[in-house]
Amino acid sequence: MKAVLFAVIAALAAPALADFSDKKPITATVTGATPSGYPRTMVEGLNAVVRDVYPGSAVSFKPNSPGGGVLAIADGQADFTATATGTEVRLANEGQAPFSKPLKGKFSYVMQLYDNQFIHFLMTKEWAESNGVRSWADIAKKKPKMRLAINRPDNPQTTIGGPYEVMKAHGFSINDIEKWGGSYVLGNSQIGLDAITDGKADVFMNARNLSDALVKDIAGKRELLWIDGDRATIQKAADTFNNKADMVPKGTYPFMDKDYPTVRMWVALLAGSHVSDEVVYKYVKAVAENEKRVQDIGGSLKSAFATQKMSVNPANLPYHPGALRYYKEKGLVK
Repeated sequence: MKAVLFAVIAALAAPALADFSDKKPITATVTGATPSGYPRTMVEGLNAVVRDVYPGSAVSFKPNSPGGGVLAIADGQADFTATATGTEVRLANEGQAPFSKPLKGKFSYVMQLYDNQFIHFLMTKEWAESNGVRSWADIAKKKPKMRLAINRPDNPQTTIGGPYEVMKAHGFSINDIEKWGGSYVLGNSQIGLDAITDGKADVFMNARNLSDALVKDIAGKRELLWIDGDRATIQKAADTFNNKADMVPKGTYPFMDKDYPTVRMWVALLAGSHVSDEVVYKYVKAVAENEKRVQDIGGSLKSAFATQKMSVNPANLPYHPGALRYYKEKGLVK
């Protein structure tokens, strides 16, 4: 009898978890993606899944950049950012540029969306041959004048966390490009590839999906080469922001006669600390339980999204309590 009484008292004393199994709508703003291109398509697709699962939900997209997205959720200007990598996580936590102050504790991890964002390190064959360049080591040694198409620093993952670190691992920096007489075409990958096509850039460093149709098309107009290198050195660069080196297989593009090394990044959805457990739980649940529809959004999600991989957390950032609750219920984390 006493045991039963103690059990009842303990049950009454324990904090009750709110029941999130209903279909009540949620309100959320998702940011981090530019106004056009695949990232926006991805965000709009994910939001549509959530709205269908929870009818009446006001889940909207707010254009931004990967770096700006983390700042927005930390400041409460948005709820989720969908394009974060280890680069944004570390720089934001530590308050390193482009962030002006540490944001640690103001955002947390929700889910891994995919882990196959590959940085493309391309150069025109004409420029490579005229400067005697085939590899990163050649660039470091010969210091060639180049017109470099690269993203802006407020997209840290495709600048600071990728090309900048690879340059550092080979003994030079982004600032050396100008010292060698070169210049920059700053912008997203579409802008950079347009510059290559139009003869306004010699070298391209940005993220694209592997076997990208646009890269193949451009290669038919201007012969391209992949900047060669040593995988171990690339791994040294990738380690800085919890990424990894990988090899782009021979034949991925017509001009690739062997496997070439690059930085492979993971991309995650983060939430601001102000976002309720219910909103995050329901967003995670909707995505997790509609795996095929999420994959059908296309791009990197098609080839790399999986419900079983959503809880993978390479940067070991604290999970948002709403996400953690769902993952524990499903046995995805202990």
